[in-house]
Amino acid sequence: MTSLQFYFVLAITTVLGTTSINMAMADTTAPSLAASHNLFAADIFQIIAPARSQENVVFSPASIQSSLALAFLGAEGETAQQIRHGLRLPAALDKTSIADDYAGFLKKNFQRNQSTSENAPTLRMANRIYVNDTLQLAPQFNHLAKSRFDSEAVPTNFADSANAVKSINMWVEHQTEGKIKNVLQLVISDASAILVNAIYFKAKWLKPFSKMSTYNAEFRMSGGQTATVAMMNSAEFVKYGELLDLDATAIELPYKDSDLSMLILLPNKVDGLQELEQKLTNVDLNLIATRMEAETIYICLPKFRIELDIDLKKPLQELGMVNMFSDAADFSSLFSNSPLQKIDEVKHKAFLDVNEAGSEAAAATFMKYRTFSMKLDTKLFIADHPFVFAIRNREAVYFVGHVAKF
Repeated sequence: MTSLQFYFVLAITTVLGTTSINMAMADTTAPSLAASHNLFAADIFQIIAPARSQENVVFSPASIQSSLALAFLGAEGETAQQIRHGLRLPAALDKTSIADDYAGFLKKNFQRNQSTSENAPTLRMANRIYVNDTLQLAPQFNHLAKSRFDSEAVPTNFADSANAVKSINMWVEHQTEGKIKNVLQLVISDASAILVNAIYFKAKWLKPFSKMSTYNAEFRMSGGQTATVAMMNSAEFVKYGELLDLDATAIELPYKDSDLSMLILLPNKVDGLQELEQKLTNVDLNLIATRMEAETIYICLPKFRIELDIDLKKPLQELGMVNMFSDAADFSSLFSNSPLQKIDEVKHKAFLDVNEAGSEAAAATFMKYRTFSMKLDTKLFIADHPFVFAIRNREAVYFVGHVAKF
């Protein structure tokens, strides 16, 4: 049995944001993907993050789900049912309806072409299928992949592994503005296809931190360890919540010209990250956001940078997607002229850099210099120990992770 290889390539550069998205809360009773995005995000977070409690984590649930939804279009039988269940895809929707729903989601939320305005946020996703040049995609799959997922099929000579790797890596590097390089090291010569997803996300804080105010501070980690970090700080009117049931506090920092924000959940205890993440099981972050109210908060948030490679094979198996990795896999709707297929590898690579302005290239231009007098009753949000973050809006969780160490 020949194999498929999947690579999800995530580049998040500087402080994150997207194009403007204005929509009401989705009706979770409707047979659409609006609810499944948040449910899958909660599921995959519970598998990936707690297992890496001592390291920094960032990944994109939306990217992973979108990519596997593309693979779902080529699956049949028990393989398709397991992917549907694992991705929380509505049972009432057939493949064409799911493809149509994803097409709407991608069109609404992802900016296909970079804006000419230097102030405009950027959120782009691209899919590409590198197909063994001896094989041919099934017409129906190829039609849905191209028309709904904007996924181009590229005939590739995998027997020439060096050139195949070079071609794929160059495409990924281009799609991610040079942030993700050499994502592939080796391609097996008998691979039937490699599905690659690249996502690039860049924007500015609505209210940038002043670079002049950043100072060195102590970040406390579990086990009593400490590290010196560059701590950004500002007093801002933002949404804030004291979440007694989670034993944590939260703030929501919005992005410029966008309805997305970074939700930060800070455990009240220095070593409370694992406990907090356990309490977030099956929690819709929309519900947390509705419990928060806007008020002036003195914020201390460390600058941080995360790079992470994740092998998703085991996490996806834990979500019930077992069949697609075995000899029982059924991807009979993927190719029109090939033997049986199974998935061999699923990889995800991420990069995140958070700073004062939200854009490294334009940090000086978008600095905010001001002085302020803090009232005695101003509440404090000091992220000087491990915390959870999520970049989201009401429709989906686009990026999620935690900062555990420096």
